[in-house]
Amino acid sequence: MEGNSYHFYELELLLQSLTREAVSELYNFILPLDDIVWGIPPQPEFGDLSTPVALRLARKLRRRPLDIAQEICTYLTEQKPPYVKEFAVTAPGYANAWLDMQALTRSVFDQIAVDKDEYGQVEIGKGLKVVIEHTNINPNKAAHIGHLRNACLGDTLARLKKRAGYDVEVQNYIDDTGMAVADVVVAIQELAAELPEEKFDYYCWDLYTEINRRYEQEPKLQEKRYEVLRLIEEGDNPTAELAKDVAQKIVECHLNTMWRLGIYYNLLNWESDIIRLGFWDQAFNLLKSKGQLVYEEEGPNAGCWVVRLGDVPGFEDLENPDKVLVRSNGTATYTAKDIAYQLWKFGVLGKDFFYDRCCLQPNGTVLWTTSSEGTKMERFGRADRVINVIDLRQRYLQDVLRFSLIKLGFEQEGENSVHFGYEVVALSAKTARELGVPVDDEDDKTVYAMSGRKGIGVKADDMVEQVIKHATFEVAKRHPEMSPEEHRKLGLDIAIGAIRYYMVRFNISSVLVFDFDEALNMQGNTGPYLQYAYARAANILGRVDREILDDVDLRTVPVPEDLTVNEKNLIRLITELPVATQRAAETLQGSLFAEYVYRLATGFMNFYETSPVLTATPARMRFRVALVISFKQAMSNALATLGIPVLTRM
Repeated sequence: MEGNSYHFYELELLLQSLTREAVSELYNFILPLDDIVWGIPPQPEFGDLSTPVALRLARKLRRRPLDIAQEICTYLTEQKPPYVKEFAVTAPGYANAWLDMQALTRSVFDQIAVDKDEYGQVEIGKGLKVVIEHTNINPNKAAHIGHLRNACLGDTLARLKKRAGYDVEVQNYIDDTGMAVADVVVAIQELAAELPEEKFDYYCWDLYTEINRRYEQEPKLQEKRYEVLRLIEEGDNPTAELAKDVAQKIVECHLNTMWRLGIYYNLLNWESDIIRLGFWDQAFNLLKSKGQLVYEEEGPNAGCWVVRLGDVPGFEDLENPDKVLVRSNGTATYTAKDIAYQLWKFGVLGKDFFYDRCCLQPNGTVLWTTSSEGTKMERFGRADRVINVIDLRQRYLQDVLRFSLIKLGFEQEGENSVHFGYEVVALSAKTARELGVPVDDEDDKTVYAMSGRKGIGVKADDMVEQVIKHATFEVAKRHPEMSPEEHRKLGLDIAIGAIRYYMVRFNISSVLVFDFDEALNMQGNTGPYLQYAYARAANILGRVDREILDDVDLRTVPVPEDLTVNEKNLIRLITELPVATQRAAETLQGSLFAEYVYRLATGFMNFYETSPVLTATPARMRFRVALVISFKQAMSNALATLGIPVLTRM
């Protein structure tokens, strides 16, 4: 229960719990909750909710299922759960609940009238701060479509957490001192005569591919690679300055790519600042003081400082399970730097960055950047929970990070370090062919993976432009009265919806195979379909007489006793928005929320096709106008949570 509204899903959970109590008290038998399911029955004459639990119990109790169902219904009637008018039994042994849909409808109408844009928000995260790090593209070339999945997943997760009441800080980590940047610097020094001002990230994409080809042909060139890497880490030299300039230009390109899709950040965290400010030195002393960092005097790790992970599940069978943090030559490993950085995120490192304003983002928020000199601030980091959005190929390193924190005495920080892992993106043969990837003309089944080093892949901006082109073409066919500029603007909004929804709606443990036709389909489980449902609601309300529309008040409009099946179903779906937000935010499953929003859109379209608004009787019309208003508000809030633009026409 929240405020004066009861969420339909919560009612199902309450009935599940009460049914378990009934079985325990009546039959001295404990059923797992998962074995008790209250759901919408296949036929409306069976009630609004129904459970087959009596059929499950009949064999164990050796009794007629109808008798068991009747006894359970009698018990539940005595408990008087909210919004249930009566319980009844149907053959061969179903327990059914008839709801007071008038009261339930009145409740959700009242809450939407009060909450408006805040309807669907919950407060489970109140008082807690979560840092979400996503995107994290190497600043050496243009972003590709795999990076889009990372950013869309991370941004959706951040939006869900905000709607669940958390204080959310979104960070984008920039590895400007790594091998990828060193490779581009070598390429510029060896191959480039003059750097272009336009499409610099595209230019570096080609340079990166070419230098990796040259490494294979000229092995000695790799000596320069490691010399450049050393100079970048050392800093204060022309090579390091070139690397920083390249990284900054590339990051600007990456930001512009993400901003087009409505993806924004609070802070850019630069690897070079972590090095300059001595984060690892601080962490090393802190970890030594904890007494859990071990100096090995013999064996394969002799002369190294290590964290012992041999008793951690998944590590015990490794030949050398202990993780080296400081090599025998005194240099820190990547894991060591990650530990220091993670400790900073939780605010327990004892050292902080300086900060500068980077820019004003298109949504009007300030993007900040770390610095090795600048302004001292206490607003960043200091998280209760940290979520790192990184693909599943990094699972081992993320496990090492988490377990190392626990072993080194930071149990709470380790437990609250979350790896949000996901599978990579590939292309259908048809889409790969459209984007210019070499594909066999007769091949329609192969899934095409990408390789940055080989230059095989699809740049994010190319794909976005192609989706805009597809969407704009469809808009122009449907709206010849609009100008080309209007076609393009509407096409862009549809493209954003198509891409963002496609990137989050699939299970994150599955490889995402991107296909233009599927993503842009106006029917089925797609972003444009969700936008179309909203636009259809807006169109209905736009055709209602203005005086009638102004006179409809959600708080006072009469609710009919004889609600239709599709009216009831739409009401149920609207009431689910808060709990759908809560479940997705807590389980970190954006796909779960996407599935709910698709069901909400489908519920409205079923209502629209069977329940005329403008030609209904006056009383029914007013109620249905109120129902469309409520859906439109709920759908608007749900689409905002997914980062999908709402459209009044398609």
